[in-house]
Amino acid sequence: MKKIGVFTDTHGNLPALKLMLDYFNSEGCEEILHLGDIVDIGPRSKECFDLITSTPNLTCVMGNHDRDFVLNNPFVRPYSHVPTEHKMQVFATLTEQDRQIAKKFPLYVTRNIGGQRILFCHYPFEWDTINNYLEAFPFKLIENVQTPQNFDKLMADCTNFDAIFFGHKHEYADVVGRRTYVNVGSLGCHPNPWAQGVVIEYDDNSWTYRRVRIPYNPEVVRQDMVQNVPCGEQLYNFYFLRIKP
Repeated sequence: MKKIGVFTDTHGNLPALKLMLDYFNSEGCEEILHLGDIVDIGPRSKECFDLITSTPNLTCVMGNHDRDFVLNNPFVRPYSHVPTEHKMQVFATLTEQDRQIAKKFPLYVTRNIGGQRILFCHYPFEWDTINNYLEAFPFKLIENVQTPQNFDKLMADCTNFDAIFFGHKHEYADVVGRRTYVNVGSLGCHPNPWAQGVVIEYDDNSWTYRRVRIPYNPEVVRQDMVQNVPCGEQLYNFYFLRIKP
């Protein structure tokens, strides 16, 4: 069986990232896909960006925070809780060369796996933005209730695909409607003490996937955030602990 490692929404969490990449390597994954949002929120965006973009056989797709970095747009978006001052500091740690690398991230990738066509993206998007997703914001509004009916409606224009893997909403989901929907869930930007991702296993005729959860201590990330990034405790409470302001 061949293997593909999939993870998403790293958001500057370097300890979780190292664990997941080591795991994918130990599993012999021939390819790794990161489904967007390397930067912001966590304390180590630059280190995560460098590690992800230098890892062999790893493909990144564009996330909304990656897009903001490319456009040098630090302003708070609707429904976001990442302050401008935080994004400004994060973007300042990255280089123009990093921006040019991120600018080339595709909006999505597809793979023919086990006889089926699978879409990998940060989140469902408007198909008429695929050629100008740096000019027009491409992503649809997040569906908070992750049910077959809601996903079928949200992704009704994805008729050419048998399965869709995505992130953006940090809570994972495994849903089967008209097709298989897999919200991989944020690597480490969630309340649980583990790094999470997915391994797809396949041959010429079939495929399956399994969830990966690797224990680690998020307190290390919290301390780094509080000490080293603007609004670090506020961001940790909201995105890691789900404490609303």
